[in-house]
Amino acid sequence: MNSGNTFGSALRGMREVLGLSQLALATRLASTQRHISFLETGRSRITLDFLQRLVVELNLSAAQRGALFTASGFANPYPDRAMDSVEMTTALDLIETRVLAHWPFPAFALNSEWVVLRANTSAQRLFAGFGVGFRNEETNLLTLMLSPEFRNAFINWEEASIGFYFRLQRAAAGDADVREAFQAAKRQGLFDHIPAQITGRDEAPALVPVRMQLLDGTELQMTPLVGQLAAAQDVRLEQIEIEFMIPVDDVTEGFLSALK
Repeated sequence: MNSGNTFGSALRGMREVLGLSQLALATRLASTQRHISFLETGRSRITLDFLQRLVVELNLSAAQRGALFTASGFANPYPDRAMDSVEMTTALDLIETRVLAHWPFPAFALNSEWVVLRANTSAQRLFAGFGVGFRNEETNLLTLMLSPEFRNAFINWEEASIGFYFRLQRAAAGDADVREAFQAAKRQGLFDHIPAQITGRDEAPALVPVRMQLLDGTELQMTPLVGQLAAAQDVRLEQIEIEFMIPVDDVTEGFLSALK
């Protein structure tokens, strides 16, 4: 079994992410602040019974549960499966054939690093319209969206980028590569307009669709809808996001429908 300090660091980190004090965590687990303190400092060792209470009573992701099991020294029921493993390939094939293939507009699946894992025909043809080669498992959507060529296609980058900014901010909290790209984009000034956009209006609109212009001059208005597999128990699979593009006007709907 690993040392108590290893588990203690993991427990303290998880508690801070959840925004819980030692007392609040103890109350949630019908324990005492003293016991939580002893676990975090290594003066007490975690038991399997208490570990089970932690992962059952708290709203933890598979990644958080796995991290606690690994730090505890007990067998981790959340193995680090490779993306090309049979289990992951089966799940991705399910997404592609049962979901993406039936969506009438562009749709694709991304991992936590924003690498495109699967995409339907409409998505590939849409990005080709922006002069971008879009191939499964070779395209990083984050790199693409931050590129000058792609941003130049935005008609309303300053308005539409607000949602992109906060989505990136959330993703950066859980992935080092996204965090590095996000910080680099901020250093380049790509989001310098965000504070003024947020505070410079009396009332924020309910929805800000993305307005883009293709190479042939066609203007599109659309908004993404992001979903995940609710039953995912694998760390990597849990992090996969399925992005569905929704047309906002009739012209865009007609154009996107014709891509299928």
